[in-house]
Amino acid sequence: MRILEVSNFMPPHPGGIEVMVDTLFQGLRRRGHDVRWIAGATPSEPGVNGPHVRVPAWNWLERNLHVPMPVWAPSGWRQLDALIREVDVVHAHDCLYLSSSVAAALCRVHRKPLLLTQHVAEVPYGGVLDTVQGVAYRTLGRAVLTSADEVVTYSPHVQAYFARVGVRRPLRLIPLGFEPRFQPLPEPERQRIRASFGLPVTGPVVLFAARLVPKKGVDLVAQVQRRLASEGVQLVVAGDGPLAPDITGLPATLHLRQVDHARMHELYAAADVLLLPSRGEGLPLTLQEGMLTGLPAVVSKDPSFEANVARAPGVTLVEGVEALTDAVRRALATPPPREDIARWGRERWGLERFVTDYEQTLEALARAR
Repeated sequence: MRILEVSNFMPPHPGGIEVMVDTLFQGLRRRGHDVRWIAGATPSEPGVNGPHVRVPAWNWLERNLHVPMPVWAPSGWRQLDALIREVDVVHAHDCLYLSSSVAAALCRVHRKPLLLTQHVAEVPYGGVLDTVQGVAYRTLGRAVLTSADEVVTYSPHVQAYFARVGVRRPLRLIPLGFEPRFQPLPEPERQRIRASFGLPVTGPVVLFAARLVPKKGVDLVAQVQRRLASEGVQLVVAGDGPLAPDITGLPATLHLRQVDHARMHELYAAADVLLLPSRGEGLPLTLQEGMLTGLPAVVSKDPSFEANVARAPGVTLVEGVEALTDAVRRALATPPPREDIARWGRERWGLERFVTDYEQTLEALARAR
């Protein structure tokens, strides 16, 4: 089967969508499918590298407004058109991205089936951007979702949101899948990994792994750490972005900036608690990957967390700086067995089931045309 993945970005650009697409891309290729992937080049140079097609793009919106919305150069749209002509089925990601809306239009022109994965619902950017986003979902977003041959998501709260927006056809649920390297590690291995990252071998370590943008709760993390540093808690921050100065100067804090995803399973294993007070999520890969390593988590009461992990072992949902701080203290003092957390995750987020569900969906769409 000839498949085209279409997304805003691809690695090494950081982000959960990029990791999810890469996991599926690799899984489908391992099963013998001819999979190609086209996306904006940032931060790499434009060009074709085997099945990866990186196109020139203007990325002002992400750099200045934290909105990951690159505008591809005309040559990128021509490459997209040529690739769609060649494949059996197209898989695009999120309905508001220009890459998805243009792919949807080209699929109609060339009579090619389109699968769309909707990763998120509303994202709180603040001010007028929230109004623009709401209008866009009810117009362009609804049109793109309606034009797709099938739409899937991995969180029930995304299903509920688009039902309210007026998308009549229900979004299908396909839970994400993760590589088996995300698993609990023995204590000696955890100590070795801590040393390799420059962390204390002993003592409590809290991990914040995210892009440093407002929706991730960077300000809340900073306030929590100012309260916990005097208690001997070490914060490690894995991520970069425009709010990096908010991390600079925090007491007992190690800022690793961008950690290679190939080592993230080690960083989760080295930490004692994941702190993620974010908003406007689909279901963050950071949380799922961390839980698969057995890492307890303290998160916000975002609808994504309420819908997916409210009853999970080792996960605490709270609001406000003081509640977050107290929840981290409790998680450090009395953590559940890491294997209990990991088992709960494995029962829901298996890699082979994830690839199979998408493979069967794509095959059914290709056969129907």
